[in-house]
Amino acid sequence: MPGPGARELLEAWEHGLGRSPAHRALTLLATASPGTPLSEIARLPTGTRDLGLLRLHSELFGDRVEAVCSCPACGEQLDACFDARDLLADDDTAAVGAPAPVRQLSLRGNRVTVRAPNSLDLLAVAGEPDVPAARRALLHRCLADTTLPDPLPDDLAEELAAQIAALDPRARIELDLTCAACGHAWPAVFDIASFLWAEISAWAHRTLRDVHAIASAYGWHEADILAMSPLRRQCYLELVRS
Repeated sequence: MPGPGARELLEAWEHGLGRSPAHRALTLLATASPGTPLSEIARLPTGTRDLGLLRLHSELFGDRVEAVCSCPACGEQLDACFDARDLLADDDTAAVGAPAPVRQLSLRGNRVTVRAPNSLDLLAVAGEPDVPAARRALLHRCLADTTLPDPLPDDLAEELAAQIAALDPRARIELDLTCAACGHAWPAVFDIASFLWAEISAWAHRTLRDVHAIASAYGWHEADILAMSPLRRQCYLELVRS
């Protein structure tokens, strides 16, 4: 497969086990960007990070994204499929090095500078089990040069959150879905970081089973088996199973 090699991808998967979704996303993108400092990747806006992960999905598994979700009205399972090229076609930012969007605002007579969140912000709030508290902490991390009251009133916090979200619209990928069973229509949020991790995890388990089968048959080392092309590994697997 193009992109990171099998060994690098397995190492990234192993490193991400038991970590937060933000840490896993950062690990995968770093694997796809060898030679780029991790600190630089971690400061990418979330939307730029997610486009990088979507690009990695295309390199590893193809452009077709096939997910399954449940209708929130009736619980019916339905496919949510799209072509990653539709989202990547208008991407005019580099995978790394894109500046974080920043905007100076005046809200209700208060001065504030806001920026889009990045992986460092997500990692900082990952350990907070209370979702509203985590959102509030993330909001505060994205504020600077402010004369806003502390603590923020709820309505002002919501207004600021909307302003920050508008800075990085690609951080929220929505799919317009309609349930064939009940006709309910809704915008479903697609989390590329979690989706890609699930696909790589499934791939890792398949690959380790394949390595086990070939190593058991021929006595070869894991590194030598992983260095083979997927086609050659598949040929040996067919011989082992014949």
